[in-house]
Amino acid sequence: MSTDKSRLKFDWLRNHKSSVIVFAFALQLVAFWAVWRWLALRVWTSAEERWGFLALAAAIFFVFGWSKSTFTGEGNKLESQNSFSGIDLVPAILFTMMYIVGFAFAMPPLARAIVAMTAITFLLSRWRFGKTFHFGLYGLLLLSLPSVASLQFFLGYPLRVVVGKATAKLLQMQGLDVWREGVCLHFGEKLIWIDAPCSGVKMLWFGLFGAAFLACFFRLSNLKTLAVCALAFLIILLGNIFRASALFYIEAEIISAPEFMHEAVGVFSFVFITLGIVVVAQFWRNSQSHPSGSQKNSLEHSSPKLNFEAKWYSVFIFSVVCVLAFTAPFLFTTEKNTNVAAHNFSGFPATFEGFALEELPLTEREKFFLEDFPGKVGRFSDGKREIVIRFVTEATRKLHPASDCFRAIGYATKPLPLKVDGEGKRWSCFLAAKADEQLNVCERIYDFSGGEWTDVSAWYWSALNETNGEWWAITVAERK
Repeated sequence: MSTDKSRLKFDWLRNHKSSVIVFAFALQLVAFWAVWRWLALRVWTSAEERWGFLALAAAIFFVFGWSKSTFTGEGNKLESQNSFSGIDLVPAILFTMMYIVGFAFAMPPLARAIVAMTAITFLLSRWRFGKTFHFGLYGLLLLSLPSVASLQFFLGYPLRVVVGKATAKLLQMQGLDVWREGVCLHFGEKLIWIDAPCSGVKMLWFGLFGAAFLACFFRLSNLKTLAVCALAFLIILLGNIFRASALFYIEAEIISAPEFMHEAVGVFSFVFITLGIVVVAQFWRNSQSHPSGSQKNSLEHSSPKLNFEAKWYSVFIFSVVCVLAFTAPFLFTTEKNTNVAAHNFSGFPATFEGFALEELPLTEREKFFLEDFPGKVGRFSDGKREIVIRFVTEATRKLHPASDCFRAIGYATKPLPLKVDGEGKRWSCFLAAKADEQLNVCERIYDFSGGEWTDVSAWYWSALNETNGEWWAITVAERK
């Protein structure tokens, strides 16, 4: 019996017609070589992006190692796997062409990678799952991309604002005189910063990974997969509001708690969110109908076969488009300008907080992160501290948070409370540690119109409204 099951499970390897589909998938993988190169480079320079391998391993497992079923979760909407035809290559062809166009119009690498993953999902969904598109698989493939830093950059500030508003309302309902300013909570003379971890971006990643994984594991339909993901997002948001509210009592010193309670609250929130997502996925699993045993078995044991009648033209077009996708990075690559001029740049300051600055050469780290940077960058020392000053003229993803740069060179980072200096300037701070070295790193962004921001995400959303802005980003690193 086990031998028969194994033979049926791997029928697609021996089916000569399926070999055409295997060839198409392999061709697609080669065509998107630039995506895999970019992915490897991002993972190499950022340890936190390596969690994407977990999502990629899960996707590979469900595609090639999981018992195949064409049951979509809706008993009256089963799709047969035995009619893979040339028309099924059309979505993959269209998205591969979009990938090529992305090079011509300088689409960001992450956007091109998303388009590539979409094309791959269309092919794998029809071939291995008998569905036009498998949202659970798509979710895992998207999460395998190095996107945590980008999510933090673009969504970190909006999510913190939402969490801050809800937390302030919740605390006010408990009789506390709390009001929100940006991503800070005021309580009397105390200023509590809703830091980056409170945005829940990493928790959002893990929560969506859990939702996509369970959707594949329970073989949920696309509609129910989307429902699970939407509810997972809501549960994550509620979990982060609870986390921010609990930490407020500790940070505001309303209650006395040991230092480890900060991490303990985060762990408890993560457990709450995880259990909530599991319960939601289990609910949708139990609510779906199942096909009759004979119908299900006949569908599970059918091998995908390519309908060859007058369909070779689709395979030919698919092959040509894949070849063009392979060559697109070479055809549309342009030289990067690593010294973008700043039109109103009048030079770096000679002093900082009353200390004379000595200019230092840029390291390879700064040069790597500052390709195509729209402004000027200088590295200085005041005798005790290392200071990086960045002058920027437009809203850009190239203005990286300092924590990203430190993690890229092997430092472990830990958020620290918001710092307000003697002049009332606000600084976001973190502890950077590697081997025996520990650094206190603080940064802020400001302009000469009175604006100031303690993190890059908040600055970016504000800078989008400015067409000709001038901003200064200051990062100060001091040994402990």
